[in-house]
Amino acid sequence: MLLFRNQLLCVLILISTVSYGQKEYCISSSDNISIYFQEFGRGETVVLLSGGPGLNPLYMDSVWLNLSSDFRCIVLHQRGTGKSMVSELDSSTFTMQNYVSDLEALRIELGLKAMNIIGHSWGGMLGMEYTARYPEHVNKLILVGPGGPTDKLTKYCWDNMTMRLHPEDIEEINTLDSLKKSTLKGGWPGYFYDRTRALESKSNINFEMITRYASLSQYAVPNYFLLQDERVDLLRNYHNIVHIIQGRQDPMGESTVFEIKEIMPQAQIHFIEKCGHFPWLENEKQIKEFYQLLRNALKENK
Repeated sequence: MLLFRNQLLCVLILISTVSYGQKEYCISSSDNISIYFQEFGRGETVVLLSGGPGLNPLYMDSVWLNLSSDFRCIVLHQRGTGKSMVSELDSSTFTMQNYVSDLEALRIELGLKAMNIIGHSWGGMLGMEYTARYPEHVNKLILVGPGGPTDKLTKYCWDNMTMRLHPEDIEEINTLDSLKKSTLKGGWPGYFYDRTRALESKSNINFEMITRYASLSQYAVPNYFLLQDERVDLLRNYHNIVHIIQGRQDPMGESTVFEIKEIMPQAQIHFIEKCGHFPWLENEKQIKEFYQLLRNALKENK
């Protein structure tokens, strides 16, 4: 088990108050990176982990703003994203040991015995890795459209996404790739059930900002899969609450959900019909169902 007991915490460097009560802090990682996190709302504490790896957590802003009316939402800027910048992108910086150490330092800074974690996509994968290493420090693990605990999803996820793309999407992907930029913008419609909603949301997202450091995935993802056997064994030691919320048409696939369920049999599965990878961006019915499921999961007591 990874130990990170002597984490150096940096001082509070900034508190900015806006209409919904945002506060911003930083902690110092074991390798001297300033890791930022934001706080929204009041109530029981919930830690939100965004996807990528390497995506700015801003793409999940509607999630924490919705929950902040009833919960204290902690939004972690994972290393290399948002304000948690690094001087170099390399394999020594983006290891799962470092990611987990950052999360453990956050828990200590928040003064929590155990955390409630909501992880979307890669954030769900990071949540599982942390839970594997520190099962006693996780109260509720809520996975939204998660990647899997192993590399099995690589066999079908890309195909599930690209089968929905139109020729113009493929052309945009190829153009972005030739410019050595993230291809997320081009592939965006492949993550949705409703193409119209995909294109509407696409027009409102600043992909340059969201994906600026998405290239760090080339280091983080291989390291994640390298540890898969150990992760699976350790996850079997976690017996607290697990919820999986996933769109039925999420390219991550139902196979990923049932793989997690096999490892953590206590997991409760919730599929949202006619919904893709970003349930809070689909149509009104799916959005309403998503937030209801999320709130119910957070309110559950063991």
